[in-house]
Amino acid sequence: MMKIIVVGSGVIGLSCALLLASEGYKVQVITRNPEEATSWTAGGMLAPFSEGLEGELFDFSYQSLKEYPDFIRFLSDVSKQRVDFWQEGIYRVVLEGEEELLKVAERYKRAGYGVELLQKGKDLSKDVISLIHYTEEAWVDAEMLMDALLFAMNRLGVDYVVDEITSVMKKEDEIESIKGIRSEYRGDFYVFALGSWTRELFDLPVYPIKGQALKLKGVSLSRVHYSSISYLIPREKYLYVGATSEDVGFMGGNTLEGLKQLSEGAIRIVPTLSKATLMNTLYGYRPATPDEKPIFQVGENYFIATGHYRNGILHAPITARVVKDHMKEESSPFIDPFSHRRFA
Repeated sequence: MMKIIVVGSGVIGLSCALLLASEGYKVQVITRNPEEATSWTAGGMLAPFSEGLEGELFDFSYQSLKEYPDFIRFLSDVSKQRVDFWQEGIYRVVLEGEEELLKVAERYKRAGYGVELLQKGKDLSKDVISLIHYTEEAWVDAEMLMDALLFAMNRLGVDYVVDEITSVMKKEDEIESIKGIRSEYRGDFYVFALGSWTRELFDLPVYPIKGQALKLKGVSLSRVHYSSISYLIPREKYLYVGATSEDVGFMGGNTLEGLKQLSEGAIRIVPTLSKATLMNTLYGYRPATPDEKPIFQVGENYFIATGHYRNGILHAPITARVVKDHMKEESSPFIDPFSHRRFA
């Protein structure tokens, strides 16, 4: 039986491990810290339209969005865990001075996608001029998603190892082994899903963009309100408010400035949030690239999948499928557009 080693335990790495183990491969996941992955703190929006994506990045993202219902059903079946997943669409908030967003929505609508223009609700501030309802968009509880992936690893018999990989031993374009602090590991094939920490092992242009977020209770919304100054994401027991975008390296912790920005942005959209109760604060590191697109690097016996930036949760199903198809020697139209060679 072919042994595949997956390095990284964020949503991309674990989704790859899920599909590969389900195909009958012997899978080992290696991570230095199971709680380090930014996926645990993600908002969970599946929003290629609200993000205003275009071209090959939109095609990649939209295909993954369409695969999400089956992905969630499959994961829930394997893990025996509930994963909250909402498919009511997302409200793209249009603020004063952002009329260009209406032109973007019209382009999507002419292309045949689900778009509705709505009047703002009574709970929204005077700064909001209208709402664009992207009816095909969705969102998922990222914490429940990650929990289910970990349960699936256990049920599929995936070997889960905590160790920090410090070096990759290569001969030409083939990996012979990887070395960690605790041990050395050998497999038949290697998948690296290292997110913001990619450059610790590979010379690829991936860097961290820090994001801070809040959890609030006391005010509920019917669906996601995505704006240029905040996004408000309802979950079963709280409201998630995100997110800052800070090029500060791996500087840890929440800051007063970040919390101020989040609070003011949320209240500017929904004034009644000024009375909400703060439950918790979060932060994580998005794996950014110079063109804000993912990076795939394929070697003789390895696959690097990284740089998903703001859309790691959204891109998990399709990235895992691309890796699985590669293992089965089935071609994918998405490897070449996102190849690392574009930065050569």
